[in-house]
Amino acid sequence: MEKTTFTTDSTTEFGANFCPEEKAVHFKLFSKNATKVILCIFEKPVGEDPVMNLLMTKTQEDVWETSVKTYVLKDLKEPFFYGYRIFGPNWEYEDNFEPNTKIGFKARIDNKGNRFNPNKLAFDPYSKELSHIPSDTCHDMTIYRSSEEDFYKDNAKLAPKSVFFTDNKRQITKAPLRPFSEEIIGEVHIKDLTQNLPIEEKGTYLGAAKFAWEVKKMGITTIEFLPLQEFDYREDGQNYWGYMTLNFFSPARKYAFNKEYSKSLDEFRTMIDEFHKSGIKVCMDVVYNHTGEARIHYHKNQDATLLSYALIDNSEYYKLCRNKIDNQMYYRANSGCHNDTFTQNKSIKTLVADSIAFWAKQGVDAFRFDLAASLLDISQDEDPIYDSCTSLCAQLTCELKKRGVKVISDPNEAQEGIMLIAEPWTCGGKDCYQLGNFPKNWLEWNDVSRDTIRRAALFPSHINLNDVRNIIEGTKNKFENDFKAINYISCHDGFSLYDLNSFSEPNETTTGGSKHELCSNNDNDDDKKENSIKKELALLFLSKGVPMLQAGDLIMHTKGGNNNSYNRDDDTNYYDYKKANTKGSFQNRIYTFAKSLIELRKTSKVFTQRDFEKYLTYYNEHSQILDDKSENFWFDYSRNYFGIRIDNGDNVLFIAFSKHPFEYKAKLPDAQDGKNWYILFDTSNKEHTTFEPKEFFGLEYILNTNSIVVFRQM
Repeated sequence: MEKTTFTTDSTTEFGANFCPEEKAVHFKLFSKNATKVILCIFEKPVGEDPVMNLLMTKTQEDVWETSVKTYVLKDLKEPFFYGYRIFGPNWEYEDNFEPNTKIGFKARIDNKGNRFNPNKLAFDPYSKELSHIPSDTCHDMTIYRSSEEDFYKDNAKLAPKSVFFTDNKRQITKAPLRPFSEEIIGEVHIKDLTQNLPIEEKGTYLGAAKFAWEVKKMGITTIEFLPLQEFDYREDGQNYWGYMTLNFFSPARKYAFNKEYSKSLDEFRTMIDEFHKSGIKVCMDVVYNHTGEARIHYHKNQDATLLSYALIDNSEYYKLCRNKIDNQMYYRANSGCHNDTFTQNKSIKTLVADSIAFWAKQGVDAFRFDLAASLLDISQDEDPIYDSCTSLCAQLTCELKKRGVKVISDPNEAQEGIMLIAEPWTCGGKDCYQLGNFPKNWLEWNDVSRDTIRRAALFPSHINLNDVRNIIEGTKNKFENDFKAINYISCHDGFSLYDLNSFSEPNETTTGGSKHELCSNNDNDDDKKENSIKKELALLFLSKGVPMLQAGDLIMHTKGGNNNSYNRDDDTNYYDYKKANTKGSFQNRIYTFAKSLIELRKTSKVFTQRDFEKYLTYYNEHSQILDDKSENFWFDYSRNYFGIRIDNGDNVLFIAFSKHPFEYKAKLPDAQDGKNWYILFDTSNKEHTTFEPKEFFGLEYILNTNSIVVFRQM
């Protein structure tokens, strides 16, 4: 009998790990350019000097090591805290070095981009927990800066420290074994999910765990959380979404219900366990293209925020580019977030593979990589060079295998392992849009489907019927016949589904959101808005690829017209489920309709097949068959209707698609002998929410303006 649980494992090659056989804690840190490293161990996280300062030894592999026997640590209660003082070419080690002095100082940043500064304590990149976030002890962040005023000030008493604790491994339920092509992804911020619920654990890992079975009722089969790795939520005034990661192995303590040290990781595992028990997989949104440090202040290159990676080995962790005017090394920032990680360097390659392996061993089933085009970059200088064969993306599957983690090779097969998902672009730089260029076993966020679906509902005259056919068949112009598309209408970054159908532009509370998002107020016509939303949902769930929604879109959550709510820790983002659960309400009709679409997709397995398009036959309004030779039809913007017969020999459906600005009569093909067509739903009919088959007599049907009607042969 197959085992239904597995044992978690938090052991990593680097960082601090307890060895029971040797009764010692081993510390390992990678730094190619450091010349001396001091391990500082603290009894408390804030306000005290270290109780131990230990010089580390460098190996031939640029790894700094030391071990501490447990009997030496006997006076320290777990958890204890630690960090590193690191010396390098711009600040050489001298035996008489004392914190808060300039002893050994050469330059704040040298001509190779080194920013070593032993007066700034660096936390361990492999920390399983951080003692606190930087702004907790210095709201204005000055003690972490390398400005002329702050560079020599020692910050060890206040800086975040790595938390060491002996991990208690536990058994966790395995995720259900099913093809990833069958998943329904619900994207959500963990706090939004439960913050408005009347439970003590609201907004936390345990709150999400308690709500797992309700998520199942929503129809979601994979829940995708916005970043859960540790971050400073005060970044840029308010960093609610968490896309400025500080540490890639630490679950954010902000979301722990129990704020005691060493509890966050176990609560995270409890959440994973509960979702798996309810049949739901868990996907983490991860950010490896930049970090939450290394911000340059006032355009002065020497004045940067130094927290960990920049202090450990700035030129190894970050992509630096030489300015021809002053000859200094600046951070490249195609991420739009102050820095880009150097994804071709060993430090980042190893860290990313180790981090993904770590979370996979806590039970995470899939990973969505933010601005993942940066992980395709193999360049050594300013201009990126994207390569799907030799880049970090290409090597990651092999690297994870070495760490005991399997990557799913085919989303159409039920395989154990994790799924890799790319956001296939970055915010800037040459050729930053890389949709369709990722390795074969990666799925990709599909903005072509997003924009086509929106135009089909809101601006139908702006597309032709081939555009619609393209996304229904899996966006063949980008993915050919591969099952690679993550299709969506909206995500965290932009309007909610309700708002993109209710507003023609962002409201005045929006900070930095696009003014040119595809959206419409639908002439403030509620019937038109309801049809548009249902049409968008129908196209999403009737297309080849994995459908993804914001979980809040199922219940018609509105942000009041804010299309960039990254900085709103309030009801702008928190979900309110009341209206969606009130029968007869607009929200309830859409919620019921969406769940019915999900059920239709689950029971009609054809939509999840790799060769879905071979089961499709297209018809014009006269029920004449269309094929690839009908180019004059497909690319003619004045053509506004086609029908699709979907027949895999088991469940025969007919989709009537109209982008006409008025009512339109179309003819259906003949049903098989002894059978008739039954209407499942018409997006323009408010009563059609539960898809109870309604017998249809005859073969002619009058479609309402810009609508979709789906029939089943019975």
